[in-house]
Amino acid sequence: MTILGLSPWHIWIIAAVLLFTAEIFVPGFVLAGLGFGALCAALGHYLGGELGWALAAYALGALVFFVGIRPLALRTFMKSDDTPRFGVHGMVGKQVTVMDSPDVGGAYYTVFRDSRWALESEDDLMEGDAAEVVGVRTSTLIVKRLPR
Repeated sequence: MTILGLSPWHIWIIAAVLLFTAEIFVPGFVLAGLGFGALCAALGHYLGGELGWALAAYALGALVFFVGIRPLALRTFMKSDDTPRFGVHGMVGKQVTVMDSPDVGGAYYTVFRDSRWALESEDDLMEGDAAEVVGVRTSTLIVKRLPR
């Protein structure tokens, strides 16, 4: 049986290559496990010649990957403290300059990435102080004053 002139094991290999390529965009080695299963299915279909052997090889290959290879890959390539460093989480650790509101009794603020952010701190802040962002809560930056 051929589909578009390709044997079924060719289709399994194409599926594996597509899954391995898609793994680039998805963290956690999930699609790589499915791609490994597809490679095993290609081998099973090539050697066995039937879809049943291919599906059994796919299930066994994916199981081996997720039980044996994936935990090893996660320990090797992923740090346990990997957190996204984009969006508001990318602000943590950055330095900002404290500005005083022009309103009487107004709160301190800063401009960071072309946006105005309210500041909250346990330290006593003054206009012009340098501060480090230690957290973000909605539209408020939680900061720690840096030594003067």
